[in-house]
Amino acid sequence: MEQLVVVSGRELIKIGKLTSTIGIKGSVKITPLFFNAEEILELIINYAKNNIYAYSDGTFPKKITLISSRLSKNTIVAEFKEIKTIEDSKKSLGKAIIVEKDVYETYLQQTDSFVKYIGYTVEDINLGVLGQVTDVQRSGQKLLIIDDGTSDGKMIPFVPQFIDIIDDKNKCVKTNLPEGIFG
Repeated sequence: MEQLVVVSGRELIKIGKLTSTIGIKGSVKITPLFFNAEEILELIINYAKNNIYAYSDGTFPKKITLISSRLSKNTIVAEFKEIKTIEDSKKSLGKAIIVEKDVYETYLQQTDSFVKYIGYTVEDINLGVLGQVTDVQRSGQKLLIIDDGTSDGKMIPFVPQFIDIIDDKNKCVKTNLPEGIFG
């Protein structure tokens, strides 16, 4: 699933997906795509405010208004003004939750979200350019997942001992990885 959506010249970013209904009043569960649930909630409440949209490929994004929300494990249970019944919530399942790209970028710049490193180049002091970060993994140890041109890619632990410099201006993570880390 592509994270960026362009509709009528507007750049929007997919941040979550409506994955199940909760109760009979139309509450829905939002499952994060790249962030954890706490980050999505912070992004929606403090940054996107009332600029949240539900989107299915090939359709025009529909603006939705958050009424209430709560964390539930690594998901968010939410009520939206436009989703009033269980039937409405069933119709919304599978839709992406999207926000405007500038809101997303502001959030990444102003917070400590690990997701911001997607798209950064990783360069090691001894090994040279390793590739570009295509994903992050957070269960247990934080890992940068790098596309290095091979079918498997590489995973690099995001720990202070291995990170030399993070250059946000040039979108580069410079590492000093231990010898033999890739086998």
